[in-house]
Amino acid sequence: MNPKTRPTILLVGNDPTLRYLLGRFVEQSDYALAVVPVINSAQEITEINPKAIIFLSTEHLEKTQPLIVELDSLEVPIMLCSSVTEETRARELGADYCLLHPLTYEDFQTTLALASASKHP
Repeated sequence: MNPKTRPTILLVGNDPTLRYLLGRFVEQSDYALAVVPVINSAQEITEINPKAIIFLSTEHLEKTQPLIVELDSLEVPIMLCSSVTEETRARELGADYCLLHPLTYEDFQTTLALASASKHP
């Protein structure tokens, strides 16, 4: 598939190891990858037009709380990389899906398929 026509997955955060792992998963799934350390505006997301937004940590999702209503109106699934113990907090912060540690390609694929079928679980 042409890289310019592939749907984009947006990663938010600055964890190089997790970014690398998810980047490989995104590449194997035939998506394009965009990475930003933080989201500054909903307009920034609109310009990227991602198929899904993946926050690399709960802290990154917490920093985005002032924009969460705007992001929700964009109908883009919000995913969070988290542990089982953080899953409830992730949902409270607006995550539609959680990618639970330890991350596997199979879990990534399943979550992405669910997100593609419907924004909200």
